[in-house]
Amino acid sequence: MRTYWPARPRDRVAAVIFVLLTIVTSVVVTWTMRQSYVIHRLTRGVGDTWFLAANGRRWFRMDERRQDVALADIPADLQHAFIAIEDHRFYHHVGVDPIALGRAIVRNVTEGSLEGGSTLTQQLARTLFLSNRKTYARKLHEAALAVMIDAELSKDQVLELYLNRIYLSAGVYGVETMSRHLFGKPAKQLTLAESALIAGLARAPAALSPWNHLEDAVARSHVVLSRMRDEGFITEAQELAARRARLRIQPYPGAIESQAGYAKDYLRQLFRDSFGGDHPPDWDVQTTFVPELQDMAERAVSEGLRRFGDPELQAALVAIDPATGDVLAIVGGRDFKLSQFNRASRSRRQPGSAFKPLLYAAALEHGFSPVSVLSDLGHVPPQGPEEWSPRNVEADAPETLTLRAALLESDNRAATVLQQRVGSRAVLSLAAHVGLRDMPDVPSLSLGTGLVTPLELTAAYSTFPSGGLVAQPRGIVQVVDADGTTVLANPVRTERVI
Repeated sequence: MRTYWPARPRDRVAAVIFVLLTIVTSVVVTWTMRQSYVIHRLTRGVGDTWFLAANGRRWFRMDERRQDVALADIPADLQHAFIAIEDHRFYHHVGVDPIALGRAIVRNVTEGSLEGGSTLTQQLARTLFLSNRKTYARKLHEAALAVMIDAELSKDQVLELYLNRIYLSAGVYGVETMSRHLFGKPAKQLTLAESALIAGLARAPAALSPWNHLEDAVARSHVVLSRMRDEGFITEAQELAARRARLRIQPYPGAIESQAGYAKDYLRQLFRDSFGGDHPPDWDVQTTFVPELQDMAERAVSEGLRRFGDPELQAALVAIDPATGDVLAIVGGRDFKLSQFNRASRSRRQPGSAFKPLLYAAALEHGFSPVSVLSDLGHVPPQGPEEWSPRNVEADAPETLTLRAALLESDNRAATVLQQRVGSRAVLSLAAHVGLRDMPDVPSLSLGTGLVTPLELTAAYSTFPSGGLVAQPRGIVQVVDADGTTVLANPVRTERVI
């Protein structure tokens, strides 16, 4: 079959343009149809991102705190406060405000920045479907989605979704949840002053968090009140009364989860690392965790700590499938409600003698055998600029040991001599391949003087039961969006290191 191509250059250019237009049109039409379907589903309300256990069953939601309420249960003052400060032409535009957009474009050109000019509808589109990255492509995507949302939903529906989804600081989404955490009552009971305080948080949730920056949050609420008066939502007398009102802030509630709190927080953070702080609706996150094993791990940590009798003592536990690297359970401390710091994945400590098996593995890779003899162990010369020399707990340590005996006895002098013979470079190379990077090149390396997390060390140990293959630890297998499309795939990754 012959392919005919126009002979004249002008015809060739026209053909190329036609093909490109066809491709672009197909892409735009396909994208528009898919987004229209997703947006149409918003008429039934917004779902949530669900994390699935290893068996595929639903385990927990991304936001366990959120409490959606109908617009009728959100006071008019709170609605008006958000509209006045965030989008005062909300009821008069089509999802995108041309005036605000034009002003933002001028500011971007003159100041070289990327300003927003976002309407409430654009903010909703970003929260539900996009990341927080500041790029022109994302802004165009956001504007297109906002127009489509405005065409599909009524203004009241948009406002209800927005007020239930807006991020307001300290891990709190939605005005109902913030009202209960901040003032200890449902949103429908908020006063004008309290409504203005909550609405003011949307601009900079972290910098204006009332639990950490109450004075700044109150100052911002006065700006909100001024805008409400300018827009005719309140009178001057109401503004002055609200400014003088005393606000009673509840203490920060802290974590609401105790059972599996560390595991859930760990998985949520993995998701945020890939997709940002906002979470879209109706996504499924397939995890590697086994809830039954998680329960057993938490009981083991709790019962183990109880035997020591010290209420300040902490512990961590990690369980991994050595063949796949799947994290089956993780416990980062005594009680997640009291301390959210995950010691299993974030606390870096010296592994000590737990590092020695990697030293011996490196030795076996470089020609030693289990019965190779290490001799003259009582006369190890001082090492390094500070004249360090190893010692054992037992004063009468033997002068000669085989590798097998030295490892069984965890002999410090034998480990130091073996490191000298094998060379630090070989040991550091193996450590890096099993995930223990940035270990120090020092004479005491063999005694575990570097810093690692329990998660890293547990993953490194997967090398031994798997016959020399190290598996990269993973907590998430895949993420599937509302259309059933896999937006993140995380297959098993193994590497032969021994």
